[in-house]
Amino acid sequence: MKIKFRQPKVPTPLFILLSGLAIIPIVSYTHSNLNAQVTPKPAPQEIVQSGEVRPLPGQLDSIPVFNSNSPEWIKTEGILLSTFAPEGKKVPAAHLNFPFQGRFDLFAHHYTHTPKDLQTLYLGVMLHNPGKKTVRVDVLQGASYLMQDAPFVTLPPYVENNDGKAFAGPGNRAVSDVLRGVRQREFPARLVIPPGASRMLLNHPIPVRNLEKPVNGRSSFFRLRSSGKVYVASLAMFAKKNADGSDRGPTLQEWQTLLTTGNFAGPRDKTPTPPDATGGQAPEIGQLVMCYVEFVKESFPLG
Repeated sequence: MKIKFRQPKVPTPLFILLSGLAIIPIVSYTHSNLNAQVTPKPAPQEIVQSGEVRPLPGQLDSIPVFNSNSPEWIKTEGILLSTFAPEGKKVPAAHLNFPFQGRFDLFAHHYTHTPKDLQTLYLGVMLHNPGKKTVRVDVLQGASYLMQDAPFVTLPPYVENNDGKAFAGPGNRAVSDVLRGVRQREFPARLVIPPGASRMLLNHPIPVRNLEKPVNGRSSFFRLRSSGKVYVASLAMFAKKNADGSDRGPTLQEWQTLLTTGNFAGPRDKTPTPPDATGGQAPEIGQLVMCYVEFVKESFPLG
């Protein structure tokens, strides 16, 4: 007796599906096997560059600084900062009687804003020899820039500045130049001042005419060395007029007249806190100028 077994029929679509499922593991295994044969990437190489870390000195050096920054915004001409002797001056309180000698630095940072008739404001820095021998003042480095020369921009947190072309503002650019040993061509390598005479280190304009907004500023920074005692003054004066009506810079004599007969430039900042004060309102940077010079005068006497 023969027994026949009927083979169940599998629907064609289901058979194709089952066949596909059987093939997928084979393909996946083959693909994984190929990945396993790829050469692994080498481990990153560690490169060490040694460098020197120097500690901060923890104190100021002994080089006095003439820091002219008060008032920062100038509306009326006059005396900004003077270390001249007060004798013979119309406003003795405007003069600190502090002669510089040897190495000293000079920084001046001032603005003019919507002056009357868009007058050009001039910034003058005068050096005077009160002694009986000729004094030589070496201009070791020096730079002066307007806002147009170095606009205020926001820089990234870290910028390489090997060529000195990364700066944000005129003061930033002037200091960068000085640190690189630059002395701009407009400044002499040396000022020779006869006994009792004065010379202008700076006599530069801060123009606002033809600007989109009548606002401009100038920042200047110098490293100086004097062979003898010199008084220093920074002054602000509006341009004088030529016979044809054009502007001109003030002469040495006109600067000297302003120094002798002039008053403080305005508007004035708040009264600086005395150096020995232990309380009160904290002054702004511009308000520390005269107190700082008094501190230097007491701390580093020149004899």
